[in-house]
Amino acid sequence: MDDIDDEEEESPPIIDGFDLDSNDLGTLTQENLSAMTVMQLKQQLRLRGKSTSGKKQELIERLLDQRSSSINGSTVHKDLSTHAEVIPNNSKQAKKIAEAKSKGANLVDVTEYIDAEEIGKSFRSSDRSSSVSNSDNDIDNDSSKEKEEEESSPEVWGEDAKIVQDYEGRSVVVDGLSRTVIEYKGCNDTVVQAYVVGSRDALVKFLRGGNDESNNTETAASKEKKYASLEEEVYDIQRKRELQTMRGMPADELLDNEDGLEPMARDAGDWGVWTPTGAQLSATEVQGVLLLSDVYGPFTENTQALADKIAFECQPVVVLVPDLFRGNPWTEEPSVGEDGVERNGQRKSYEEWRVSHPDRRVDVDIRAAAAVLRERYAVSSIAVWGTCFGGGRALEAASAWYSGGVESYYNDAFSSRPPPPHVDPVACIAWYPTRYDAKKLFGKSNEGFRTFENGDDRSVAVMAVFAEEDTLPGATKKDAALLKDCLDEDPRVKDVMVKVFANQKHGFAHNIPKEYTDGFDDDRFVIEDGYGGRASLVEHEYSNSDAEVACLLSTAWMETYTRMFLPTIGEPVRDEEENPWSDLEASGYKKEKRDIRQEIEDSIANFVPPEVDFSEVEDRNSDFLDAPPEELERVSMAQDRIRERLLEKIDKYGINFGDDDDEVFTEKIQRMIDDGVLNEDTISAFYDGDESKLGW
Repeated sequence: MDDIDDEEEESPPIIDGFDLDSNDLGTLTQENLSAMTVMQLKQQLRLRGKSTSGKKQELIERLLDQRSSSINGSTVHKDLSTHAEVIPNNSKQAKKIAEAKSKGANLVDVTEYIDAEEIGKSFRSSDRSSSVSNSDNDIDNDSSKEKEEEESSPEVWGEDAKIVQDYEGRSVVVDGLSRTVIEYKGCNDTVVQAYVVGSRDALVKFLRGGNDESNNTETAASKEKKYASLEEEVYDIQRKRELQTMRGMPADELLDNEDGLEPMARDAGDWGVWTPTGAQLSATEVQGVLLLSDVYGPFTENTQALADKIAFECQPVVVLVPDLFRGNPWTEEPSVGEDGVERNGQRKSYEEWRVSHPDRRVDVDIRAAAAVLRERYAVSSIAVWGTCFGGGRALEAASAWYSGGVESYYNDAFSSRPPPPHVDPVACIAWYPTRYDAKKLFGKSNEGFRTFENGDDRSVAVMAVFAEEDTLPGATKKDAALLKDCLDEDPRVKDVMVKVFANQKHGFAHNIPKEYTDGFDDDRFVIEDGYGGRASLVEHEYSNSDAEVACLLSTAWMETYTRMFLPTIGEPVRDEEENPWSDLEASGYKKEKRDIRQEIEDSIANFVPPEVDFSEVEDRNSDFLDAPPEELERVSMAQDRIRERLLEKIDKYGINFGDDDDEVFTEKIQRMIDDGVLNEDTISAFYDGDESKLGW
């Protein structure tokens, strides 16, 4: 929406010799244009076939430019192909130019060729209808016709996503999640399906039309107040609360107040963004999770169970699992031919099947899926999460690396339509990733994009999970160490956690073998102490708790780094050298199984009686002893004799415990100390029962 100054609401001044309908450019002076309202300026621009978007000053400059061109007797035409290279005017732009030149490309400034509302956007599709690029003389066309044109020719990737299948009512568990299958346009404008799951609150923006407010069917009276940011909403809530609890004030005091709305001292505990109110709004941010599946596709029970788990435990999030194989995933039960090679139902080997899904096509489908999360679900940030094959693609998305090089980002090999923008995740979780080159993706000499579209340096937190006994290329323990080293030295990676789980195989965290799930299809959710959980994870020892630990670490990692408003603060994991979380080995979270009976038997067999110092034992009878030991009896008798001799000395010095006041008592005791009657030897002799230590 154009920004309109307050002055446009006033009646325009009368300008002598100036006709609003006139097309005489000679009368368009700076003074005359400044005196006009925004609506009048737009009318002049429409008469001349110019764009009417922008602020007042931009409209004036546009008219003055038109006047200058006409006075010179010619209209200025510029060719985009011969446009001069961009001259950087800030550090961010300089970084982008340097990166482009290092990859053999030049940046061209096309700002003056696009509408003002398009400036600053990272992507503009070639699907924009020709009628949109025409002059703004058609601005008053019928609104329904404009809506039909927009729907038939989407301007932004992801806007065309729609629900084609709803799982409502099919789930045994009432967990508050909505499960659907959607369709969106991917590479070559081909329809791609995806499994989407999220809580009701997370899907509110989808139901409202995503980022496109024109699809909102609410009336003007029922629309909620729009805020430019969550920070603005926090302060608005706090001000309203303050007014509601405000006490009355005398009129004379209100007159002295600046605005009459600040007579009450604010509660310092809830004023500002880092407060309970700010935390509550931060918790309502909806994050998007782009879950990239293994080679079995998004519609397997294991992958959907993982998506459901993320959506349920990390609310509010929207988890989108695109079908990267377009209905042709690798079979879960391949047949082995005479040559010993596993083949699918189409008689293709794994490598032959992989060729049918080229990397550049898969890459565009992934980016288009991220665009769906942003445009239709209006998420505040995106975390990319991948398993196996999807884990490798997740790492590539985090690095903004493309198999076809830089050119494949700007050009779709399968379509004339410009491809979607980067995924740009703020967090990445890769479980046992395969088919990736760690040195190309990360490290000081990586081949990925170094900056975002706006010129800011890339920043992403990367976590990876590996299995110690994994043998697939890219997912071995050696690959885990290499990936961690590359991530540690990459300036784009703000935090790193790479964990290798001992005694585990590929797919341990999500892909439960069929032999452990057979027979639990009907009652997999009916668990006495595990509401909503998987019976296979609870009743079998296959996971040995590693699957749950891997998932907890991953969801915690995601929630730590995807919060955009009031983000989590603290030291990165990799900076805590003494912290075991920065170690490669996953340890310290398991409880070892104990054989209590064996422990008792070992303790009895190896028992050694301790030596007892009877001098420290009080002289009192014990029910557990038939008769006092001889040593204890000797010490006790010696202490009695020393006590009697000490009492004689006390009597000699005239000490009376009952009648002497504190001052007299202290004076007599001091005399005993000075005479050597009462000293350390006396006390030691008494406790040890050794009369030879007495000096008297």
